[in-house]
Amino acid sequence: MQVEPSIAKTLPTPQFYVPSVLLPREAAQSPTVHKIHILGEDERSKFIAHALSSVYDSVELLGWRDDCSLKYRNIQRLRPNSRRATSHVATNLAIPRTLARDDSSRIDQLVVTGHGHEAAEALKTVKHRIDENTTVCLMNDGLGVLEDVRKKIFDGIDASPSFLLGHMSHRLAFNRTYDAVTQLKQGQTKLTFGQEPRMRVKDMQKIKSRPNFVRTLKEAEDLHSSFTTYDQWLRFKLPSVIFDSVVEPVCVLLEMPYQGLLQNPPAQRMMQGLVSEMMLVLENMPELQGSTVIRDYVHSKGIRKFMHSRIMGKRSQPSKLTRRIEKGLPTDVEYLNGYFLRRGQRLGVDMRMNIMMRDMIKAKHSQAIERLNSFVPMEETSVPSHLAFRYRTSPPQQTVY
Repeated sequence: MQVEPSIAKTLPTPQFYVPSVLLPREAAQSPTVHKIHILGEDERSKFIAHALSSVYDSVELLGWRDDCSLKYRNIQRLRPNSRRATSHVATNLAIPRTLARDDSSRIDQLVVTGHGHEAAEALKTVKHRIDENTTVCLMNDGLGVLEDVRKKIFDGIDASPSFLLGHMSHRLAFNRTYDAVTQLKQGQTKLTFGQEPRMRVKDMQKIKSRPNFVRTLKEAEDLHSSFTTYDQWLRFKLPSVIFDSVVEPVCVLLEMPYQGLLQNPPAQRMMQGLVSEMMLVLENMPELQGSTVIRDYVHSKGIRKFMHSRIMGKRSQPSKLTRRIEKGLPTDVEYLNGYFLRRGQRLGVDMRMNIMMRDMIKAKHSQAIERLNSFVPMEETSVPSHLAFRYRTSPPQQTVY
């Protein structure tokens, strides 16, 4: 009798996911583990790291400053149509850590967040871990960050990484009460090639041959990400860029809150002049020629409607740029008004309003730094008990019995 060979039964794949925080440190450092690095210390970096932890095997959130803070370890989501969200606070799945300067392991996929002026400085700390097979997604504020990074970090280097540009419309804020990053409003995330019309062919091929980065970002549901062309991505980012380039500097110049601009005709004329110069630059940029998306945006009323609605939402709040200048913190003026100035000068566009605003912001910032440096540091100490009577301004009162 012939015995039939036994049929091997294949077990079904387990339908559960092991989050990255459960992986041992040795496994997380293994090159075979799917890993992504987030470089930044703002709200977006912590929110993106938490969102990607649901689809990546290992997420490393790196703080690139020596004095980086490990605060805000939670994520807080607001309940729709409700102002109370205390029950929606959860621990961030990606625990932040300080950047180890002696770490030489290669970075395969990197997301950089923060202000525009921070991008080059942050990438400099991990430059030795990046090669031609690395994909870097820049999600910094402002425009012209990619050109700045290439010039300062990768100029003359053949083994430069591939770049993507990203932008988020999520409204996020730090919440000290719950040590959390609070999601005030859900938004979208859009990605594109690094200035696709002027991109080298071999760089295009490198990114297209590794679509897992973009695909995985799409799988993170909290990010609501999509991949678009450069002009559509720019149209998505322009409203926030124009607001920071027009409304913020006018608030600084006139020393007034946001809502004061709506009752001030000279302020409105200044904003109109700034917007007109920027729109003229966009119309003449070579990489945007033939783009109906940008053309329709430039000639629409959407710009003014967006600025008005954003001003009404902020109302009596002090200007964000004003607070940074008063504290002596760096500004992104070179990646806002400065970006349009550089492009306008190449195109022969008259940019006198933006020149005035850029110089004014720099002058205000320099003045604030001089004022802060003029303060004499004081240290309060207690007076020893045996010297207490010597430093009293009035004689001690005597008790009469």
